[in-house]
Amino acid sequence: MELPHRYPYNPKWRAIGIFLAWGAGMFALAALHAPAWFFVPIGTVLVTAGLFGTVRRLALPRFVELGQDAVLLPTGSFRRRIKRIPYADIERIQESRRKSNAFLQLRTKQHVFVIASMFLPDMADFVAIRDFLNLLPGPKEKAISRQNQASEPGKYCFQCTYEGNGTIYNSKGEIVWHVKTEHFNGRPRYPYGFFRLPDFVVYDKTDKEFVRVKRERSFLAAQYVMLENGRPVCRITRQSILMNKYKLDFMGQSKWTFHMPLFTVIFRGNSDTGAHIQARLRTHNLWYVSIDSDADNSRLVAALAFIHRERLRCN
Repeated sequence: MELPHRYPYNPKWRAIGIFLAWGAGMFALAALHAPAWFFVPIGTVLVTAGLFGTVRRLALPRFVELGQDAVLLPTGSFRRRIKRIPYADIERIQESRRKSNAFLQLRTKQHVFVIASMFLPDMADFVAIRDFLNLLPGPKEKAISRQNQASEPGKYCFQCTYEGNGTIYNSKGEIVWHVKTEHFNGRPRYPYGFFRLPDFVVYDKTDKEFVRVKRERSFLAAQYVMLENGRPVCRITRQSILMNKYKLDFMGQSKWTFHMPLFTVIFRGNSDTGAHIQARLRTHNLWYVSIDSDADNSRLVAALAFIHRERLRCN
């Protein structure tokens, strides 16, 4: 491949047409049926999105550019900013798929950047970008180096679905625990928990149950108990009507308060011994968690994973 090489990175005409068509349909419904005025705001949003996509494609096109020493990637809201990501800074390259769309995550020490196939002209361009980046020597060497290093205590990645199932990784990207919500009749549903809340269970890598969290009391100050081998080891109490503050009371051990302020992506926890937790949201479903190494323990990690599930369930 000759460098630099550019790939258009814009909304597809088909998606733009769908937004415009649906918006026009909402306006038509509102015009035909006066009581259906509430379709007007929906139609306005859809048409605005379609018009913005049209302007973006015609007047302000964006590109993914593979340069000599960096990739230039449109980022931010509406892809307004162009971020220069030096190849030497890329720590890991990971591909994921959702239905017909593919996503390429470029991880650096500070950020995670995503290249989505839905904004490229076709899948062949996505494959070309992926193959080029995977051939870079840096990420492979760094991945091998990480595998040879010990994991950092207290560094985790929480991944959880809205249905309450997911995985906990350590700093090396290795699976440490699996989490599962035992939905009634085995069928995941969302939303859930209004009347009966299914148990939240943490399993180790061999699928052996580690702890189980049950609800003891509902309503505003909801309370939960964590059981290990059927024995209570921690009580978790929700302390805010906004459902964003929790108290963790570990039997015979430290007590924690974990707060998730509104309109921020940084959550923090503090113990009565002065230890700290910081959780950073990559997305609602993906958290990066850092616990002081001297306070790091499996039960605390399990309790934070449960709070992650609860935030997804209640938001």
